[in-house]
Amino acid sequence: MKTTRDKQFEDLRPYNDSEIPQAMERLAANPLLDQASVWLFPDRPAEEFRHMLRSVKTNGELQKRVMYPVFKSVIDKTTNGLTYHGNPEKDPDKGAVYISNHRDIVLDASLQQLIIYENNITPAEISFGSNLMEYPLLLDLGKSNKMYKVFRKSDNMRQLVKNSEHLSDYMRDRISRGISLWIAQHDGRSKDGNDITDPGLLKMLALSGGKDIIQSLSFMNIIPVAISYEIEPCDILKVKETWRKKTEGTFSKNPGEDLVSIVTGITQYKGRVHITFCPPITEKDLAPYALFSRSEFLKKVAALIDQRIYDGYKLYGINYAAYDLITGHKKFQEYYTIEDQKLLAQRELLLPHDNEDVLASMTDMLRHIYANPLKNKIKSGS
Repeated sequence: MKTTRDKQFEDLRPYNDSEIPQAMERLAANPLLDQASVWLFPDRPAEEFRHMLRSVKTNGELQKRVMYPVFKSVIDKTTNGLTYHGNPEKDPDKGAVYISNHRDIVLDASLQQLIIYENNITPAEISFGSNLMEYPLLLDLGKSNKMYKVFRKSDNMRQLVKNSEHLSDYMRDRISRGISLWIAQHDGRSKDGNDITDPGLLKMLALSGGKDIIQSLSFMNIIPVAISYEIEPCDILKVKETWRKKTEGTFSKNPGEDLVSIVTGITQYKGRVHITFCPPITEKDLAPYALFSRSEFLKKVAALIDQRIYDGYKLYGINYAAYDLITGHKKFQEYYTIEDQKLLAQRELLLPHDNEDVLASMTDMLRHIYANPLKNKIKSGS
């Protein structure tokens, strides 16, 4: 039965253990490994890292011997510590769907995996955008690390529905087998610090569960997750991208831009990082929305997930300082220091300074990235 299921989802599933050794060989042969090794483990020769990869035979070995040390190194080098709150545990008899706000391509899920691993919980499978699978290196790295394929949105409505149904079937199958999954609350990262759950995500999750939408969604055991970075990963790149979209009307990434964002997100200093595992969305939570139309029901559930993420979001001094700068008041001055103000000013100095009007607009965008989490807390009353 398991083999049949895996064949049904051949295009979506991560690598199984039998596929790991060949993937490790390909990764070990990649010339980029030298650069990664020097940054991650400067006191160890790259050849030692290669040998370790080639000796890995299963996903469990990969997590324990490679990925855990790698992300511990990332935390040590680029943060002032990773903390968490809440209970990452799930029903032992079935999986959970962790729906997280999305700020960084790799780190959001990877840091959650680290916490789960340290709590002796089986790591979740992680959503992996089909656009990232264009890069052989990322394909092997992702599918070896329990990443499953999520299709990017398509203008072809028939194909979009087909992809959504297929993904929904896959996720429900995984949950029924006790396998948890991580997925972002919205297609693509938040570019402005504004975390909003797409009702379309919930619609997709419910597609495979029959007509009773309350039963369908409660079965998925949704656990909202809030990740908070003191320094927003890729904040300057996000401002530049937003500016291009604003001035050009449309925005399409150049080849390699995703890779730049991944590397920047991993290597950039992030200050303090906090993850909150919010209370799960239960059947009791969903019951009050039973009489709404299906579309309104999904909007209500999305808003409930947003509320829990806003409740769990940890604000730092830089968030309060940015808000007061935008509003021109000092409403929250007791929550930030001169050092917090300097930290924000240092980020602003990284923006292009060759045009005063452009700089003013980009500075406003950057401040909103940091102020919007506080704005959302205020609006939600949390």
